[in-house]
Amino acid sequence: MHRHQNIYTKIMVIIFVCFIGGIPVMHIFMPDRSFSDGENRVLQEMPEFSMKRLLRGRFTSEFERYISDQFPFKDGWVGIKSGMEKAMGKMDNNGVFLCKDGYLMQGFDAPKGESMDKKIQAVNALSDIFPDINKYFVLVPNSIKVLEDKLPKNAPVADEGIYMDIIRDGLDGDIHFIDVYDVLFSKRNEYIYYRTDHHWTTRGAYYAYRSIAAKMGFKASDMEEFKIQQVTDSFYGSLYSKSGYRHISPDSIELYMPINPMDYKVEYCMEGKTASSIYAMDALGKKDKYMVFLGGNYPLIRITTPGRNNRKLLIIKDSYANTLVPFLLEHYDEIYMVDPRYYTDSIEKLVRDEHIDNIMILYNVITFVEDQSILNITD
Repeated sequence: MHRHQNIYTKIMVIIFVCFIGGIPVMHIFMPDRSFSDGENRVLQEMPEFSMKRLLRGRFTSEFERYISDQFPFKDGWVGIKSGMEKAMGKMDNNGVFLCKDGYLMQGFDAPKGESMDKKIQAVNALSDIFPDINKYFVLVPNSIKVLEDKLPKNAPVADEGIYMDIIRDGLDGDIHFIDVYDVLFSKRNEYIYYRTDHHWTTRGAYYAYRSIAAKMGFKASDMEEFKIQQVTDSFYGSLYSKSGYRHISPDSIELYMPINPMDYKVEYCMEGKTASSIYAMDALGKKDKYMVFLGGNYPLIRITTPGRNNRKLLIIKDSYANTLVPFLLEHYDEIYMVDPRYYTDSIEKLVRDEHIDNIMILYNVITFVEDQSILNITD
């Protein structure tokens, strides 16, 4: 018996040594990848060497990312790792929880320090600059709040509701906080969040649109006024890529197409290109199929409609707004979409130059808490 154990141990050591020794060889002979379909992101390629970059530490940090990103068969190892951790009872992998009914949910941690207070102050500062403009704040809860009954028991997550209340209570009185939690919670048994992605679905955005319309003073279109078209049933989103969990059913994406469509123009202002549709249908053939909505995130988009409302809307936003904006087209002559993560020009100047009379700030809770770009919305 003891002899057999020794043989087994020796075999495992040999396999381990061969594996470790083989990694550099595989690095040499396997071509580098520029993009990971599994992680849905651009990968670090071999950085350029110079003494200046080495002394500043930039070469070292980029080289470490290169080794990590180009690790042979990395996607397979991530899947194996998540499978083993699941078998050992671990609740999450890379901050993503595997929940009931095949849902993946991004974890939420309580914000630290004064970061959130500074963001609230930045929003209030924009309000102070434009006292005569209608201002609205839409804070979208994530699935981890609305569908929290699907979380693993005793999952270590903070309560988004607490911080939604703090943000709402910290806003100036002339900023209209639009609560979409209640309507989303009331529809929680419907398909309002993707299972494998961190966004809400088109249906979830539609229900929020009805609440937004009531607060912003226009009549929302009934669901019967749209032709609901499923454009894919094979969407694996960001949480699928990040978590490494596999053997999960893909999502479907629906577009709500108006029965009585209008002509409009979409301008990608920084890129110098235009389109006649807010839908980038070619994205359905790519990994990130959520990019069907406007082709993804851009610094500044201007949408011009043939409306006669004499109203202009600026949306300061994250990617949740990309699914919502199709419902707003008929209600505004012009809609400007600014993503502060990429827009470096003056938002104040944009508002004045374009004579904008309505501002909506729309973020999901996790992005508002974690992303720092909101601090740059004022000069």
